[in-house]
Amino acid sequence: MAKYEIKISEDAMVASLKLINDGRPPTINEIEEFLKEKGVVHGIINEVMQQIVSNPKYDKDYTIAYGTPPQVGEDAKIIFREKIEKEINDIDTSKIDMKEVSKLIIVNRGDELAEIIPPTRGKDGKNVKGEIVEGFLGKELKLKLGKNVYLNDNKIISNIDGKFVTSQDRSGEIYIDVLDEHKITGNIDYSTGNIRFPGKLYINGDVKAGFVVEAKDYLEIKGVVESANVICQGDAYVFGIKGAGKGIVKAKNLKCNYIENSYIEVEDTLIVSTSILNSTIKAGKNVVVEGKNGRIAGGSVLATKLIESDILGSVMHVRTICEVGIPPELNQELLNLESQLTLDTENLKKISSILTGLRKLKDMDKLDEQRLEYYKKSLNTFKVLLDDIERMQERIREIKTKIQDSKGEAFIIARDIAYPGVEVIIHKKKFVPTKPLTKVIFQLEDEEIILRGYKAETYKQGGK
Repeated sequence: MAKYEIKISEDAMVASLKLINDGRPPTINEIEEFLKEKGVVHGIINEVMQQIVSNPKYDKDYTIAYGTPPQVGEDAKIIFREKIEKEINDIDTSKIDMKEVSKLIIVNRGDELAEIIPPTRGKDGKNVKGEIVEGFLGKELKLKLGKNVYLNDNKIISNIDGKFVTSQDRSGEIYIDVLDEHKITGNIDYSTGNIRFPGKLYINGDVKAGFVVEAKDYLEIKGVVESANVICQGDAYVFGIKGAGKGIVKAKNLKCNYIENSYIEVEDTLIVSTSILNSTIKAGKNVVVEGKNGRIAGGSVLATKLIESDILGSVMHVRTICEVGIPPELNQELLNLESQLTLDTENLKKISSILTGLRKLKDMDKLDEQRLEYYKKSLNTFKVLLDDIERMQERIREIKTKIQDSKGEAFIIARDIAYPGVEVIIHKKKFVPTKPLTKVIFQLEDEEIILRGYKAETYKQGGK
């Protein structure tokens, strides 16, 4: 038998064979037995054995076996949810309303934004000894979760309503945030499209005619709102509003420098610096023009508690309606309730009469199955109507109490002058000045509008 030497690499992935010259030629069977004896059982290269036998070279290292290397698994990856992926990749803009081209990706609290697919382990290998060599994991995802997102069971979830933002730096790290603020450096026009944002929205330019802006928490517009639709569920600041008789601006509280030819609705208070001209204003509480020589002229202003300005009307006696008191919606609700109450009361009387007759038949045991079913339905209708009537009566009492209580809290104030042409309306009572009135407070007393002198110091101290 020929003589052999074996070398196995430290990781046992390579084995080499050396043939020692002892005068005997090598054979395939001898080499196989020798390798087996030394524990080399995997990855043996038959061609090398044939080469050694057919053309033996002594004292040469023959690489006789290679292990099967382990494989690397797939890298971790992130899969964005369909609607986000679609918006990230954009869509065919040739078929879109050009006013609806906003690139904002809006998500809601609890929305699943993306799923992380963990790295997989690659296929196992074997060394030359036949031992398993475990496969390698793919690369972990380089991910940094930013504001208002969290990870739950490999899913990335939004913690708020806001805009989805993602980016990737040069190292490949992915950043994901959901932001409750959005800033626009220029105008709202065809370059931005309509903007609807469920947080705080800041616009450095104008809102051009025909466009829509909606914000949930706060809105700030440093330019002019033209004949556009601007709505904010929270407080809003707008530099100026020029409606040209079109569009609408709505907010909880609104501050601006001036309003012209516009329609404005505020849930609580409207504060204007200089003027309200030829506009329709509805406020849940107050309308105040703060500035010196500030004026309300033309159009109509309706508030629940207070209308105040230096000047009401104009020297040209332009018609200017200033009305305080319960909002017309509440009055309309009262009218609707009273009308429905009358109708339901009449229906209740009719059903009551029907039930009386059916009860007599029931007591006489003369109700057939059809009449018994009718009796049950009529009784149920009676109970429903009775509950409805009680609810309506309670709501009517609430509204009437609110109207009565608010009569002493409604004021219209001209800090400087109120001109003829101004219609002062307080809880449906009307007063129209026939001459200019200076520094005057209008209020309701004993169902009549009375005039009192205005003194800034007294008024500011609450001595209305």
